[in-house]
Amino acid sequence: MQATRRTQSQRSAETRQLLHEATIASLMELGYANTSTQGIAERAGVSRGAQTHHYPGKIDLIIAATEYMFEGFAEDVELLAARVRAGEIGLERFVDLLWQEMLNGSWFYSSLEIIVAARGDAELRTRLAPLILDLHGRFEAAWEATFVSREEGGVSARVALNLVMNVFRGMAVQAVLRKETHYYAEMLLTLKQILASHVRPALAGPG
Repeated sequence: MQATRRTQSQRSAETRQLLHEATIASLMELGYANTSTQGIAERAGVSRGAQTHHYPGKIDLIIAATEYMFEGFAEDVELLAARVRAGEIGLERFVDLLWQEMLNGSWFYSSLEIIVAARGDAELRTRLAPLILDLHGRFEAAWEATFVSREEGGVSARVALNLVMNVFRGMAVQAVLRKETHYYAEMLLTLKQILASHVRPALAGPG
C-alpha cells in the first residue's frame, strides 16, 4: 500500500515540534547562554533554512518552545485536577503528583533558564510576560474548579495552591544541588498538612 503523503501543514507542524523539543533539550543540557539557533537546528535534524523560516532568531525559538512547554504542563495539571474532581485521587495524592511533575519534568528547569535570562533582556521579558500570565490563569482556573476553602472567609483555594506552587519552585531549585529524598519528603508532608487545614476538594473523594 502506498503511504499517505503528509500535507505541507503537517510537515510544518512536525518541524516546529522538532525545533521546540530541541530547544528544550538544549536549554536543559547547555543552559540559555550556550543555546544557539545552529545548535538547535542540528539537534532537531532540520536545515538552518527550515529553522529560520519558522523562527528567524533565537528569541523566537525560545518563546515558541516556552509556549509549547507551558501548554504541556498546564494540560498535565488540568488532568490531575480533573482526577480529583472525579474522586479518583484526593488532596494528598494530588500534591504528591504535582511535586513529581515539577521535579521530574523538563519544563521547570528549562523555563528557569529562560526566566533568569529575562532579568537582563527587556525584549525577552516582554514577550514572556503574557505566556506566564496565561499559564498562571490556567492554574488558577484549575484550583478554583477543584478545591474550596474549609472556612467561609478563610484561605482561598487560589491563594493556597499558588503558595504550594511557589514552595515547589523553591524546592525544585534547591534539588539541583541537594539530592536527599528524605529532606524533601519531610517538607512535602508538612506542606500537605498545612494545605489540608485550609482547603479540601470541592467534591468528596478518597483521602
